[in-house]
Amino acid sequence: MPDPDLYYQWIDCLWLPISLFMVQRGRRLMTLAFIIACILTLRTQIELMEGIGHPNGIMGLMPGLGLYERGLIVYGVLAGLFLILAKLSPKTSAMVFLAVIITIYLFAFCGSMLLMLV
Repeated sequence: MPDPDLYYQWIDCLWLPISLFMVQRGRRLMTLAFIIACILTLRTQIELMEGIGHPNGIMGLMPGLGLYERGLIVYGVLAGLFLILAKLSPKTSAMVFLAVIITIYLFAFCGSMLLMLV
């Protein structure tokens, strides 16, 4: 029987099939790239924080939440918000859609980094 922590560590991959059903056909590749970038960035941020010797954040003000949980909250909320926006605006041009992807990705990166610092 596989370790339950293995499933927990990759629970954010559930956004991949959800995004395939929520986004129209022409936007799926960009959406998958966005979700994969978020998943990989979260793991890179965790590695960075653990690598500099702060597994509970630099300030240590949130000892109950680990780095993964903090990042998962931020990336999960913003990925969900992005999918809702993508579903509600099917006629958006490709350039605007890409700009939204980049903007939400930067918000997610900065927000999760701030939460990991606390």
